[in-house]
Amino acid sequence: MLNKKWYKLDNVGKFYSSIADKEYQQVFRYSISLKDKIEKDILQQALDNTIEVFETFNVNLKKGLFWYYLEETNKKYKVTEENLPICFKIYNSSNDFLYRVSFYNKRINFEISHILSDGRGSIEFFKTLVNNYLKLKYKIKLDSNTNSSYIEKAEDSFAKYYKKTKVTSKNVSNVYLYKGKKSLNKTRFLEAHLPVKDVIDLAHKQNATLTSLLVSVLIYSIKDVMNENELKKNIKIDIPVDLRQYFKSYSSKNYFGLASVTYKFQSREEKLEDIIKCVNTQFKEILTPEKLMERVNQMVAFERNFLCRITPIFMKNIALKIINYFSNRMSTSCVSNIGKIEFPSSASPYIENVNILTSTPGFQFTICSFNNDLSIGISSKYKYNEIIKNFCNYFSEQGMDLTINVSEVD
Repeated sequence: MLNKKWYKLDNVGKFYSSIADKEYQQVFRYSISLKDKIEKDILQQALDNTIEVFETFNVNLKKGLFWYYLEETNKKYKVTEENLPICFKIYNSSNDFLYRVSFYNKRINFEISHILSDGRGSIEFFKTLVNNYLKLKYKIKLDSNTNSSYIEKAEDSFAKYYKKTKVTSKNVSNVYLYKGKKSLNKTRFLEAHLPVKDVIDLAHKQNATLTSLLVSVLIYSIKDVMNENELKKNIKIDIPVDLRQYFKSYSSKNYFGLASVTYKFQSREEKLEDIIKCVNTQFKEILTPEKLMERVNQMVAFERNFLCRITPIFMKNIALKIINYFSNRMSTSCVSNIGKIEFPSSASPYIENVNILTSTPGFQFTICSFNNDLSIGISSKYKYNEIIKNFCNYFSEQGMDLTINVSEVD
């Protein structure tokens, strides 16, 4: 039997593989709604063609003595009609794929474990899959989404750009955590759709970018649910940032940095404009290559620490799960802006909308846009979340055309 290829996990992949369990797994879900019903056989062929370009996605997760690793599989993933809850756990055993492709009516779904890739890395797979499907179904000519080589896709950019530097940790204390009642076995997923142009126009009027406006509106929406004692706490919003825009990389693996903005209300009378000014100032400070690499280098340095490297995997799993538990309690929420998703102009007539969701231990926002549709995917473990209601109401009160789709899954 031929020896199978194996691949090292990147820094983030090592972390998520060690905390993956039956209770919670970090899963991204990309969905695209087309104008016509999906044909299963064509989607299967499109996936087969896509895997030929993204070989490192066709792998299983295996356990080593010190770290997990990825091993290629000769199996072919079989497309199915959607039959599982949104962002359902992907990894159960060492023979499982780390992604799934399903369809329902006119919608194609692509779900992927954070072990394998991040939002920006996996979006290229998703776009290639959709393009391949449209080419096969409608016999149209579409340019390839990716010109990068196999080696570039498989690159570990964390390791490539790592510099051994002295990093000082700056943790924010006294962080506000929403106290709503959690639905332990359920997650509520919302798709909020807004006109891109209207939101950008509003952001420009407020001297903000689209992302800083959305983060500011989220902070503003939290104010009304805080009691007087909670007003003294720091609201901390994590913002994953694609490092490929700062450091040249075509990697399909994880390659992002985590930035954070904090805000503490001085009074209930503070306005959205006050929050935007503060968020804009922090964005200018934190969204630089130097600041982003500080956090990344800290993560990689931990992984490369001699004691960490020689610690058996079962002990690493325990330690990383403890770290993950406390890190989740050091953030109020997370806003991830994947950005504009573009398809060739000849593909646009066949596409209605695109949406991205993610699993969550609390509540978080995943944003993307296609044409003039801004899609805000909201995931929440809470039975009723007033913050999300306030967030959506703000845009309705601005006279915007807001559409919301809601799904609740076990």
